Amino acid sequence: MMADIESTETTETRGTLLVVDGHSLAFRAFFALPVENFSTASGQATNAVWGFASMLSQVIESEKPDRLAVAFDVKGGTFRNTLLPQYKGTRDAAPEELLTQLPLIQRMLAALGVTYIEKPGYEGDDVIGTLATMGDHAGYHTLVLSGDRDAFQLIDDRVTVLYPGHHFKDLKHMTPQAVVAKYKVTPAQYPDLAALRGETADNIPGVPGVGDGFAAKWINLYGSLDGIREHADEIGGKKGEALRANIDQVMLNRKVNALVRDLDLGVTVDDLTFGDPDVDELDALFKQLEFGPRTKNRVLKVFVSGRSVHGTDGKRTGTGAAGSAGAKAEDESGLTIPEATHAAGAEDIALWERENLPAAEDGANDDADANNVPNLIIHAEGDDRPGRVSLEAVTLLAADRNTALVLDALFGTDMAAALEGLLDRHRSILAVHGYKEHLHLLAAYGVDVPQPAFDTKLAGYLIRPDFHADGLEQAASQFLDLHLDEEQPKATQGLLDFDAEPDDSADSGDGESDERRKQDATLLRHAAIVAALTRELGPKLEACEQTKLLSAIELPVSRVLFGMENEGAKLDMRRLDDLRDMFAAEANQAQEIAWDNAGSRVNLQSPKQLAKVLFEDMGLKPTKRTKSGSYTTNADALQTLYVRNADNDRASGFLGALLRHRETNKLRQIVATLIDAVNPADGRIHTTFEQTVAATGRLSSVDPNLQNIPNRNAAGREIRSAFVPGEGYESLMSCDYSQVELRIMAHLSGDEALIEAFRSGADFHRYVASLVYQLPVDEISADQRSHVKAMSYGLAYGLSTYGLSQQLKISPGEAEGLKAKYFATFGKVHDFLESCVSEARERGYTETMFGRRRYFPALNSVNRVARDAAERAALNAPIQGTAADIMKIAMIHADEALRSAGLNSRIILQIHDELVVEIAPGEAEQATRLVREAMEGAVSLDVPLDVSTGIGPDWQLAAH
Repeated sequence: MMADIESTETTETRGTLLVVDGHSLAFRAFFALPVENFSTASGQATNAVWGFASMLSQVIESEKPDRLAVAFDVKGGTFRNTLLPQYKGTRDAAPEELLTQLPLIQRMLAALGVTYIEKPGYEGDDVIGTLATMGDHAGYHTLVLSGDRDAFQLIDDRVTVLYPGHHFKDLKHMTPQAVVAKYKVTPAQYPDLAALRGETADNIPGVPGVGDGFAAKWINLYGSLDGIREHADEIGGKKGEALRANIDQVMLNRKVNALVRDLDLGVTVDDLTFGDPDVDELDALFKQLEFGPRTKNRVLKVFVSGRSVHGTDGKRTGTGAAGSAGAKAEDESGLTIPEATHAAGAEDIALWERENLPAAEDGANDDADANNVPNLIIHAEGDDRPGRVSLEAVTLLAADRNTALVLDALFGTDMAAALEGLLDRHRSILAVHGYKEHLHLLAAYGVDVPQPAFDTKLAGYLIRPDFHADGLEQAASQFLDLHLDEEQPKATQGLLDFDAEPDDSADSGDGESDERRKQDATLLRHAAIVAALTRELGPKLEACEQTKLLSAIELPVSRVLFGMENEGAKLDMRRLDDLRDMFAAEANQAQEIAWDNAGSRVNLQSPKQLAKVLFEDMGLKPTKRTKSGSYTTNADALQTLYVRNADNDRASGFLGALLRHRETNKLRQIVATLIDAVNPADGRIHTTFEQTVAATGRLSSVDPNLQNIPNRNAAGREIRSAFVPGEGYESLMSCDYSQVELRIMAHLSGDEALIEAFRSGADFHRYVASLVYQLPVDEISADQRSHVKAMSYGLAYGLSTYGLSQQLKISPGEAEGLKAKYFATFGKVHDFLESCVSEARERGYTETMFGRRRYFPALNSVNRVARDAAERAALNAPIQGTAADIMKIAMIHADEALRSAGLNSRIILQIHDELVVEIAPGEAEQATRLVREAMEGAVSLDVPLDVSTGIGPDWQLAAH
């Protein structure tokens, strides 16, 4: 039980207790002020001590507490490390310059008569939780000053957390209402939310892909974490799968993040007075730290009176950084903010290069810093969407010297040439966040960006392939644990300004210069984030052996994708309009037929109304129930009902029309999306190929998504007929890999029978079926061929036995029997697939032929559903990932071959295993040969890579 806790039941408070997270405040002070400006003659750093005193004084002045206590962590592990051994295991050791100041801070607090408390075996957070509870029981309104969000669980009507913003002065008063407003949960529910989200800084893994929003949604739906666990099977989609796969970890997280509130601290609230400062001791300490008398007097006055008192000159003392782009300081996140100048012309770029970058010879240099981390950062901001590019500004940062050069978007050819030359000369030390995006932004202004040494966006993807950062701020949150304040506009996320003297000389009075400084502050902050990401991710990329993937595959393919996005694909607008009208008419016709058979104008998009028509009005045998208890009406269920009720004219008429309506309506929507995406300036679609989304390494397509254009039915293939060659081109060429996943599976498994099946030259699936069924090739039926084909691809894609049975419309027992026959024929395939899972379970990840990794923590989950899903994914990851790598290598080689030959023909699309090339007049034969050679020669396998090609006046007619 908690000792010495007073209990007072009263609605009125006795006063205010301020509880301070000592380590949090010391860290913030240390990273807010540059060490070089706060050190003694002997070299003792003092920035944390000075900042701690100044910040604490500010809070006391503004909040006027009656009681005060400071909590500190103690060296050594806590009970949380027993629960979660990796707890805080990834945190870098605190800088030695900070560690030497912690005893000085505690000595200062003792001299000021302030109680500070440490508890071996517990964290400072537990001391804070106990002190807050003591204050609450004693009838005090308690303020908790902490930058740790775990403190939010303490909040109630009499406990408020003072949570610092980007500027320390911007303390947010986190009340119960403020927590609900920001996180959509109550303070009591916040630990449940944190357990679901995880905490990168503490090395506490959450549910992948689940942030505060989804966590809050589930908590409000089910009441608590326990409620979520009870209803986990009802949560659908990928996030539901991820929750089930990680629920045990989440419940452990909840135990770890719960603060202890009943420690025996050996004090009462009445002991936590401001006390009587020992002026002599304080004077001796401040002399040792070389603080001036004004600092001592200001701090003493605050702590003697326990209220706000200003210095005698009416101004705050201190040498904090000014809030302008020209200041050299550190903001409150610990980011080093560079000193910046603006380039007015090409000469400014040349001057900045000479002063801040190492001399470059023969177009490049290798003079990175001692840790081999690139130290030239380029960061451009603007709209990087292909076909709509607009540049706002460019920042160059010499990271090792902490100086920056800002270029506004409106620069001419001289500046463009100077910038391009600088980048080319220093490409070996160049880093960027998003190479492809920077190619777009700068190419529009005449600057070609050479392949950099490092790309933090691509590096983050290779390190964490299952995490997708939408922007720089998400990457900073994931990899730097830097959480930018969502409530503040981006332009205000600038420099630290606590305790700063007013910069009257910088005030324009007209607002324009103020806005410019805000914009500059944002640019510099973002460039500093890229520099920090470069330092953080470089060693991690080396450690997981992904550096070659970055330099040899991902960066080169970024340039190829840039060209494809920039050129775009030409669309026949008249054909698109005709297709849209045709699909709309067919959908309407199908709807009318469905209504006639239903006997009412049922909403064909409503599962509830469909269930009533099918299972009540028509009396059909119901399908399986969904988790909510209703009968499912998804596409598979409707298809099953259609087959099952073929002899029921009304039911089959309704179901056939319903399925046709869904199909044609979907096609109409795809066409409408394409029409909306066409750039009116050139009549082309400039899709964006996403390089960092699919965990397998595959490319995806957005704005619009071209990968969802159907290719398995005649109506869907008609959409491809709208893709045509543009002006100056005569045809389109389609080139795609044949059975690439199966060929990779044969190579990786080393199965002689499967390898021979490819080398035989016969129909592959018929040949394999003859081996499986032990029949001559000419006796294999169409069903036997299709069953074995489904089995082959199912293995390559990690299809379960149940999934195979559903796909083939056979029983699970029959599917299991087919699988057994297949593995009896191709034993090494079985051994290979088993090894994929076992090695992944042992190492925690799978690898492609080229070393691309994918991580599967759920392989060791106690949750069977999650574990089975992870096993299926781990089984096919090496195959799918290798296929992705091969396609990227083929794209790089094909693009290079076309350029080297001086051809105008160009790659414009990459869809699944297919490349689409726009053919210039007279180049069809040579372009076909070059692209085929590039694709077939992308990698050497035990079986040949087979590439099919075709040329036609549109994409559909180019099919082969």
